[in-house]
Amino acid sequence: LSDLRDDWEYSGEITAATGIFRDLEFESIDAVALGSAIEDHYNRSLPFAEYLMKANERKAKDITIGELVDFLMENLNNGAARP
Repeated sequence: LSDLRDDWEYSGEITAATGIFRDLEFESIDAVALGSAIEDHYNRSLPFAEYLMKANERKAKDITIGELVDFLMENLNNGAARP
């Protein structure tokens, strides 16, 4: 994310408390693209779309980098590589 922040016109420090919508000014399509990029990077299918839907259902106003890392750690430790 730090390498990409120039593309998002974000110059602040990216921390666990940084919000992908509030601070990085993501739109939902950006979040989907991020999920795809993460899957490609780790060569794993992740339930990222479901994660975003659950956040929306619980009326979360944002997803922080810390929450995203928690999601990734949980799913990367339990997931299998793509065929």
